[in-house]
Amino acid sequence: MDILIIRSRRFVPWCARFLLIGAALSAQAQDRELSGAPPGSGVTAQVQQDGPGTQRQNNGAAGPLIAFDQAGLSVRSADGLYAFEIGARLHADFASHSGDSDTGVEATDGTELRRARIELSGMIQGDWRWVAETDLADDDVSVKDFWLRYQGFDRIRLTVGHQKQPYSLALEMSANDIPFIERSIANDLIVPFVDRAIGIRADAWGANWFAAGGLYGESVSPGSSGDEGWGFAGRYVFAPIIAADRVLHLALRGAYREPADAASSIQIRDETTHVSSLSIVDTGVLTGVDSVTLFGPEIAYVKGRFSLVSEYNRASVKRAGASDLGFSSWHLDATWSLTGESRAAIYRIDDGEFKRLTPARNFRRGAGARGAWELTARYASIDLNDDGVTGGREETFTAGANWYVNPSVRLLFAWTRILTTDGSTPLRAGAEGIDVFAFRAQYAF
Repeated sequence: MDILIIRSRRFVPWCARFLLIGAALSAQAQDRELSGAPPGSGVTAQVQQDGPGTQRQNNGAAGPLIAFDQAGLSVRSADGLYAFEIGARLHADFASHSGDSDTGVEATDGTELRRARIELSGMIQGDWRWVAETDLADDDVSVKDFWLRYQGFDRIRLTVGHQKQPYSLALEMSANDIPFIERSIANDLIVPFVDRAIGIRADAWGANWFAAGGLYGESVSPGSSGDEGWGFAGRYVFAPIIAADRVLHLALRGAYREPADAASSIQIRDETTHVSSLSIVDTGVLTGVDSVTLFGPEIAYVKGRFSLVSEYNRASVKRAGASDLGFSSWHLDATWSLTGESRAAIYRIDDGEFKRLTPARNFRRGAGARGAWELTARYASIDLNDDGVTGGREETFTAGANWYVNPSVRLLFAWTRILTTDGSTPLRAGAEGIDVFAFRAQYAF
């Protein structure tokens, strides 16, 4: 499989050109409007103010509509059938550990650019949508979402390309939207098998249900010497209650994956933080893996400013010439909005997930508006011990506070403590009581 890697020294100038072109078009449109240029002489003949920081230009039936607001920069044809959009996200993180010296492996503390993505997207003839998102973090460029979608059917979408697989609410939700800096250790059990991959996916939904399923090859990464692996994943959501301040979300999901060749190896492990390089649980390399099957339920309940989300995962690993293995993980999350916003308002049944919390009033200095404040708590567990494999068991607790300055900017604070492990190695025994302090500054549009 070819590796889609673009060096940042080539990609960044092109992204800068796109941004400059968009800004120039917007400025040119405003100049022509202010100078009273006649219709048909350029991009715009009218400027509409939709709110602070938003300007829209419309040239009647013949001209495009240009918008630059909290959703990014977009250009849309007058008939609404064609569109081009530019978006971006920046996640700047800091992490520090306390108590890690007892493990014998000191964790890495410091800062990192966790995500630095630019997203180009658009619409073709109304029924087709495309997305090309790349990440510039680590001074390199990696492909994230890169897909083409047909959405001409009523409440049905078909997507082909590099995309997320439909397994787990926590993984389906964007890192821009989840109420924690990082997903829980429960997700470390499933990420190696149901993260982004190249494939085809179908989504369908009704008033109170959502279903998605897909067939996938490998992700955009260096290939192996054997045949490409494959798998499928599916998720069904039923939401009997969807109201402005209350949601009940129930779901079942399953996935199956065969690795790249019959004697392929896998490894499942966690990280205390993305930058730390410290793993508490680790199966080591498991060889001769024929297949991995995942399944589990999920539930979410929102009432007013309070929300609960829980998921359970079970992984069955089938091996050639060795005993089969079973691992498990789960997490329970809670959030409380101090400023009164409800997560029910951001629930989308057509995606089966929650979007980003939006402040009722954006923070503005001197105006008495404080944005949105939210408290978070999470308990998570992972168990990688079974039949001679001692990958370890770990339980953690996380508490945090989030400040949503406006729909594009938020600051996240989190403290995580490793409550207990199985003590099966000196590292795990010494890991009990480790405290991890983290902070994120996020900008996304």
